[in-house]
Amino acid sequence: MNVKNELKAAMWLEFQIESNWTSPLIFAIYNILKPVGAALVLVAMFYVVVGAWTGNSLAFMYVGNAFYMILAQTLFSIGWIVHDDREHYSTLRYLYISPTPYFRYLVGRSITRYSLSIVPMCVLLLLGLALKIEYRFNLLLLTFALILGFVFIVGTALLISGINLLTARHGGAIGEAFAGIFYLASGVVFPVALLPGWAQQIALVFPTTYWFSIIRIAVLGYESDKFMGGFSVPDLCLYLTTLSFVYFFLAYLLFRFADTLARKLGILDMSTTY
Repeated sequence: MNVKNELKAAMWLEFQIESNWTSPLIFAIYNILKPVGAALVLVAMFYVVVGAWTGNSLAFMYVGNAFYMILAQTLFSIGWIVHDDREHYSTLRYLYISPTPYFRYLVGRSITRYSLSIVPMCVLLLLGLALKIEYRFNLLLLTFALILGFVFIVGTALLISGINLLTARHGGAIGEAFAGIFYLASGVVFPVALLPGWAQQIALVFPTTYWFSIIRIAVLGYESDKFMGGFSVPDLCLYLTTLSFVYFFLAYLLFRFADTLARKLGILDMSTTY
């Protein structure tokens, strides 16, 4: 089986696991309503605090949160794959002796999860029109951001999978922890400029910081974060590209290390029975 077919098979499997509990229509509704509902709760909180539905602050928060759903849902879902394969379905040992490398299998499943997460993001952007958010789309820049976003988000998800090879059933918590760090430090709903100086320096290490800045420029046409506004678009793209591939490469190395260690310790297919 070639790489393309291996990825397609893993993508199909992820879709079947996510959707086989109901009809395609209900799954589509569920896939949209869950993240959209969470985003609208945040909008309601914004209205209670600010007392209005308009302004640059709303646009900043709304667009950042809409794209954050892609990151969060991918990390939450991929974080559980190892535990599902190992303990829920008890198939991890069979996947390891199959012709498809487990790392490539995880990448294929990540592609589907990432793609499914884009759908509610698009719905949220449409709903933003009702809030009178003015979009000035740069489709080329947005496409670039989504492609690079896949690289570092999937890289982070694979790092979580490597950790899960060595741990008990804490995949959901680990995924939430990574997503929470990115949420606080990367300018999702409040500017990086509001962070303490030391936290701003940490934020610059995360590809998500540059990703959300590029996203806002590509969707809104401007960057209202004064700190990130000091970077030009070419610089943002350069930093995002470099950090995305560095993160993916490091994630691959750490996954291979965790995989080797799990084999040596004899815990690759352990069952925690809870």
